Amino acid sequence: MSDYPYKGPFAEHIQSHVQLKQAVGYKYDAEARHLLRFSDFTYRMYPEATALTKEIVLEWCSKKKYEAQANQCTRASIMRQLAVYMDSIGEKAYIIPKGYYPEEEQYVPYIYTEEELKAFFHETDKSHYVRECPYRHFIMPVFFRMIYSCGLRSSEARLLKVEDVDLEQLEIEWIEGCFA
Repeated sequence: MSDYPYKGPFAEHIQSHVQLKQAVGYKYDAEARHLLRFSDFTYRMYPEATALTKEIVLEWCSKKKYEAQANQCTRASIMRQLAVYMDSIGEKAYIIPKGYYPEEEQYVPYIYTEEELKAFFHETDKSHYVRECPYRHFIMPVFFRMIYSCGLRSSEARLLKVEDVDLEQLEIEWIEGCFA
């Protein structure tokens, strides 16, 4: 169970909401951390608030320029749940409607044909020696084949270290939280 130091005008309601969610079996830890940031926001921006107003909710849920639409929708969903809880105990709270923020289009991956893959790897095999990066012509063909055959993200392949790869067992050691 999380026991975060909520503050601000809605701290007591947030704490009760989180405890209720966890008491009925939800892990609700990531959401509790979101609500911790919300409590800090209201502590700084709306310290005298007596109701969870539309203004507060929409300002908190406004899309940041650096984030994906999915993050905004998650934040809105968490706020909606808090508002529903507060409304159920008789507190004034703006309940943001479901679907208020449109979800971004579902990403549809492109599946390369066998011919496209052959052409791609043929080009990576043409990597040549460059003085500034003397092993590039060895690394690039392996790098792209590991991404393809192991299902790695490019950042995961880029962050691999020699000690992460076991050539005897043909395994890559995954350290949770290592790759972003």
